[in-house]
Amino acid sequence: MSEPAVHLYQIAYSPATLAAVEPGYAVLDNLANPRPDWYEYEPMRRFLLQRPLDDSAYYGFFSPKFGAKTQLTAAQVRATVLAAGADVVLFSPQPDMGAFFLNVFEQGETFDPGLIDAYSAFLDHVGRPAPLRQLVMDSRQIVFSNYFVARPAFWREWLALNEALWAVCEGPPTPLQQALTAPTSYPGAAQRKVFLQERAASLLLTVQPRWRTYAANPYTMGWSASRLREHPAEAVMSDALKVAWREQRFPQYIDAFCRLRERFARA
Repeated sequence: MSEPAVHLYQIAYSPATLAAVEPGYAVLDNLANPRPDWYEYEPMRRFLLQRPLDDSAYYGFFSPKFGAKTQLTAAQVRATVLAAGADVVLFSPQPDMGAFFLNVFEQGETFDPGLIDAYSAFLDHVGRPAPLRQLVMDSRQIVFSNYFVARPAFWREWLALNEALWAVCEGPPTPLQQALTAPTSYPGAAQRKVFLQERAASLLLTVQPRWRTYAANPYTMGWSASRLREHPAEAVMSDALKVAWREQRFPQYIDAFCRLRERFARA
């Protein structure tokens, strides 16, 4: 049996990023950049909506910073995907940002208060409610910056959820739309919708256990620029406790995670 194709794209939104596309990546052309307010999502959605997908293949779409953040080449990404044989393969850097928080929504709320309430209201609005404050995510569900490679079945599920977000944000002004498009402290006052869109994969992998995932070792990648990076051993232990809880559901694992986090926060 022949190996499945692995289609890897790097997004180019300027002449400089086009010139810097790394070997092994095809170019996802966003030079016109008609919707910079959506960052990488707009060229990704355009690809997924307009191009036929091979259901036996894998697809990944990465920002120009992917190589620097993950320390991976396209060849290494491709080899990891083929060896994993999963539905979704994760390449998420900043392991401290994933490990020290219960889930990616709690992490996002720390930097953008109101994020959880806004996305909870959106999920209720589209009939997909989820307990965002209680979800437990470990390195097998945590995705930042859309850094994952997946088969088309998962991409379609991902696109459906994010297109529902697009529809609300692009629709008539409502309190929900205003909450989803609120400016954040991210450089350029990026709207909240960008960071919610990036968390869709994590949500799906957590609430839909049918997806087979494989996480490339995040501890070999770039850590965050925050002071959290100064505590790598605690990050590893925190993630391990969440992995253990998801496997066995013993409450003592989450209790230990919370105690470790409290000691870390006091220190």
